[in-house]
Amino acid sequence: MKRLFTFIALLMAVFLMSGCSYLKKMDNEMNVVKYNDIKATFVTSQGEINFYLYPEAAPITVVNFINLAKRGYYDNNKIHRAVDNFIVQAGDPTETGTGGPGYTIPDEIVGWLDFYQQGMLAMANAGPGTGGSQYFLTLYPADWLNGKHTIFGEYVADKDFETMKKLEYGDVIKEIRLTGEVDFLLSIYKDDVEKWNSILDEAFPNLKKYPIKNSDEFGSQAAQYRAELEKIYAVKEKDKKERKESFIPRFLRSVEKKLKKETSYQEKLAKETGSTYISKEENVNKVSEESSSSLDANNQVDTSEDTSSDEESFWQKLKFWN
Repeated sequence: MKRLFTFIALLMAVFLMSGCSYLKKMDNEMNVVKYNDIKATFVTSQGEINFYLYPEAAPITVVNFINLAKRGYYDNNKIHRAVDNFIVQAGDPTETGTGGPGYTIPDEIVGWLDFYQQGMLAMANAGPGTGGSQYFLTLYPADWLNGKHTIFGEYVADKDFETMKKLEYGDVIKEIRLTGEVDFLLSIYKDDVEKWNSILDEAFPNLKKYPIKNSDEFGSQAAQYRAELEKIYAVKEKDKKERKESFIPRFLRSVEKKLKKETSYQEKLAKETGSTYISKEENVNKVSEESSSSLDANNQVDTSEDTSSDEESFWQKLKFWN
């Protein structure tokens, strides 16, 4: 009987410990959800537009955006670029498309956020790792931007997107209001924020001051949240592993390899017999060869010009400067 009571007591202890562990895990998950629930309201000359921000996808970008908004950096900033059915772009203090805060932040690209849908809030840049303060809102799917720009927000409701579509060149972003645990998030990246602020204070001395709290004011939750961020997010680098070739490239490589082997064998045979090996290319008529060379050269020039023109047109279309 005594053994039975002991067994039951141990069973209850295990059950209670498991229950406590589960509750703690649930509590941590609820805290993560709470801290991720950050919204931004753009007060514009066309009305208000609400966005979800995604610190779980782009924590550094979101923290940078929050800090700039809290300091009034975006107040009364005009939209300096608007392309119908494409994007509207703002966040440049010079309103020329070439300005920025004086520092850059890294790209934060994640697979579960993309430009296959409209209404995304993303960082403008002048190339990899050159984000600063300029951002753009997509008015139409733009999948060619995937992997090139950090997405850190998305419109909340259809009415927000309808207001977004009204934005035009010269419209004013009067202010950006934030809701959620912004102080908590800023505290986690306090070192980064203070470095940014030192640059901002020198370049823009009239900005508002916004105090950054210490992370220890939030107890162990700050460390837990940062650990959670590290679990669910890591800066995506391009996959350096060699991708498996598809059938056609493998087939072409196989044919090329066989041709090289055949040529090598013929050269070896010619050397052993004392004869001269003449390749197919060397056997081509000289006039025909010159004509072909001339044609190839012309084609090469044309291709180069077309490529240059295409690239210039492409970057003129995008032209996302900091």
